[in-house]
Amino acid sequence: MLGRSDGTLNPNGVRFGSSEIYNIVEAFEEVCDSVCVPQYNSDGEERVILFLKLVQNQTFSSELVAKIRSAIRVSLSARHVPAVILPITDIPYTISGKKVEVAVKQVIAGKEVSQRGAFSNPESLDLYKNIPELQNF
Repeated sequence: MLGRSDGTLNPNGVRFGSSEIYNIVEAFEEVCDSVCVPQYNSDGEERVILFLKLVQNQTFSSELVAKIRSAIRVSLSARHVPAVILPITDIPYTISGKKVEVAVKQVIAGKEVSQRGAFSNPESLDLYKNIPELQNF
């Protein structure tokens, strides 16, 4: 469930690890955590979704999104820039402290996550259900 391949993204044939995105995004003082996952449409096309958990008293804004997109483009490439960047108030972790990208990917795909007992904060998974910006891809 938590192997290294779980963090591999492959939009438009460009393979990269989610950690490459985390290294850039989590350097922003406004961001305290993030999770980067693929979303697939019915044709099997993949796009990258980035969720940002902001530091308390920070505001999600189009300016912050533009700064993050620019930093990723400069540090990696334009093809690494997530298609969608959204705010989120919590990110799921296992009891042992590992970020769980697979569970987020399952929830945004409309699937149930069966091993909720393995999470330190299982209620966080509900935040990823039925997000309007992720519909109709």
